[in-house]
Amino acid sequence: MAGIVEQIDNLLADLFAGWNSYSTGLVAVIVLFVVWVITESKDPDTHPLLLARQSQASYVRQPGESAVYRSPEVPYGYPLRSGLNVRAPGAPIYAAGKDGDLRDIWKRVTGELPIDKDESGQPGKILTVYGKEDIDDHNIADLSKEIAIIGKHLTSNGANRVAVYMPNSVELLLVLFAGAFYGFTVILLPYNQSHPNLAGLLNTTGADALVAAAGSFPLEDISRQAISLKQVIWSVEKTSRHVGWSEVPAGIGGKVDVSVLHELVKDGKASAELPNDSTTEPGNVVFVWQDTEGKGGEVIEFTQKNIVAAVAALGSALPPQQRFTKSDMFLPAESLTHSYPLALTLSALFTRTNVALTSVAGTGVDLGMAIRSVAPTILVASAESAAKLHKSATTSLTDAMKKLGHYMATRTLAAGRMPAGSLAAAVDNKDPAAASPGKLRLIFISERIGANTPPLTSNDLSDLRIFTKARVVYALTSAKVAGAISQTNVYDYRRGIGESENKHSHFGVPVSSVEIKMTDTATHRTSDDQVSGEITVTGPAVAGGQVSLGVNGTFRDDNTLAYA
Repeated sequence: MAGIVEQIDNLLADLFAGWNSYSTGLVAVIVLFVVWVITESKDPDTHPLLLARQSQASYVRQPGESAVYRSPEVPYGYPLRSGLNVRAPGAPIYAAGKDGDLRDIWKRVTGELPIDKDESGQPGKILTVYGKEDIDDHNIADLSKEIAIIGKHLTSNGANRVAVYMPNSVELLLVLFAGAFYGFTVILLPYNQSHPNLAGLLNTTGADALVAAAGSFPLEDISRQAISLKQVIWSVEKTSRHVGWSEVPAGIGGKVDVSVLHELVKDGKASAELPNDSTTEPGNVVFVWQDTEGKGGEVIEFTQKNIVAAVAALGSALPPQQRFTKSDMFLPAESLTHSYPLALTLSALFTRTNVALTSVAGTGVDLGMAIRSVAPTILVASAESAAKLHKSATTSLTDAMKKLGHYMATRTLAAGRMPAGSLAAAVDNKDPAAASPGKLRLIFISERIGANTPPLTSNDLSDLRIFTKARVVYALTSAKVAGAISQTNVYDYRRGIGESENKHSHFGVPVSSVEIKMTDTATHRTSDDQVSGEITVTGPAVAGGQVSLGVNGTFRDDNTLAYA
């Protein structure tokens, strides 16, 4: 035993006798390599085979058409998702649920309709963000009373079609829910329109009442041009409530009744209560799809069934680990007058997720400005805003360490894993435009067909994941489809290969409320080797049940939808 110890001692003595700086460097390299292998050798976030064949196709196809493609949630032969599957409180979990409508979403917010029988704790918060520091935490019971006050006032004055003209706000949502409880149609008008265009939209949609941000248009001019308008409700910010907004300009006479929302709430709050009458048919929801911002647009009227089908499909499209939870903070930085961010917001409310609303929302907004007062975990952004963020963050990749970090993070994504928390993230880009690194976990971005949105490639989406440390979902949306047509898998981090795939990223698989097929055109036809043609969408989320989108698409080898 003593001889063995002596031999080891001699070996160590010889080793350290010849030790030098080269030996130190070699050991350091070996240790770093071992650490890198341990930290980076992890399984992908999802199995690669699940990305290799994403949507499911029908077994047969009709002449002049492709097979019908669906989400794996609803294989061909099963019914498409048509609603929220609402069960009465206390009903067994195996009982069939109803599709529901927006009233059920608000009942979930208030807790009247629990998520499960053992549910406890506080409901999700609804916040309004003003400027840099002022945040208003709304009382849910008070909001229910305001819905009742708005609904009673409008219906008692004969309103049937109520237009809403304001930026993202809790008041916009209150009018939307009031339409469901009191049976009038809600028309969501894009904000920041020219006055003649606003009057034209009011006439086109047949609005007889208007709820608008105070001072957003000259009342005398609009009342003269909007033929069917009978009443206006001003929504006034707290800082401007000392002004006499209820005064009627002399040129209007008795044509239009003018009232102020906060005064109505003050007068009726004591006795306000939502109706329990389930026989009232909830009103429809109208959107205006503008190809060019600020100009006239296509008017689309969705039923409540269209809306709840979209809400349910978007809620179930995420894998269980990534779905909205009570611990999330959801912030729509895109206008709620588009059906995709609105459906996502309603999905967040239905899961009792905390929701923050800010007027800094729309096309091409600065996302840093939008989130400066609240740290969202889930963000909805327009393609223009995402492109703006990508350009800003890419410009900041100037020094060698940032470029190295970006390269390493790209390799991690290529291996199928998010780089957050890895060795790559330690030296990655920390540009301020990258929006709450380490907190933001999901970003939803949409391509709006025909709206001239900037194309985002798969490389752009990969960069956004690196800059924000958040997973990105990219959706295809259209005027006559509520919510989304299709959207990418939240774990699909692949980058495009070749010039054609880098012109525009693919759009993943159809959501579970629609099915998609390609119809042959003069230039694009489906064959045994390729699926190509005009995109046709069918399902409960489609206005009228079916629509041809007027653009050519294809299903790639991995069964994801892309432009042809």
